[in-house]
Amino acid sequence: MKLNVPPTKTNQLILKQDLAMATEGFDLLEQKREILVMELMHLLDRVKLVHQELEERRKKAYDTLKRAVSFNGYYHMRNIASGIRYDHKVSYQTRVAAGIRIPTLEIEQGEFKLQYGFAGTDSLVDQTMNDFLLLLEVVGKLAELESSVWLLARELKKTQRQVNALEHIFIPDYKETLKYIEQVLESKELDSFFTMKLAKKQMTEET
Repeated sequence: MKLNVPPTKTNQLILKQDLAMATEGFDLLEQKREILVMELMHLLDRVKLVHQELEERRKKAYDTLKRAVSFNGYYHMRNIASGIRYDHKVSYQTRVAAGIRIPTLEIEQGEFKLQYGFAGTDSLVDQTMNDFLLLLEVVGKLAELESSVWLLARELKKTQRQVNALEHIFIPDYKETLKYIEQVLESKELDSFFTMKLAKKQMTEET
């Protein structure tokens, strides 16, 4: 749609600059969009793999827990669980992809120590604790990936809107307006040329 601006040479120059900036911005946003799409597809592949790993470790951890409960008894296992104190740390950092800060979570496992007496326990108790710690590690990994996917998807949607606006609104409007201004200016130049020519002819005839 043609912009509502006077067809002057000044506006023509301004619109040419605006069009150049819009075109450059479009190219940069297209590159950003492509990077975001590639990064998002890569992350989705990783999410799928981590989901599979999570399911495997979850099944293993609960299978071990069931065997431990079956062998040691529910109340005994509950007493052991209530006495467990495990210090682990979750570190939060960010990395940059396509200008977007993406969170990275890392669960630092504490040193594995027996936090209960040997009496009345067996290796299944240790194995249960170890399996659930490994499960926790995968949960942290999945949380990081899904958070990154959400951020990238949101940024991709925003970038796509900007690309569409430039491609289908701003750039076509600038081009159409420039074409109109060029036509008007050319018409004025022709009118001025013929007016001057006619004036010269009249002056010649008078002399």
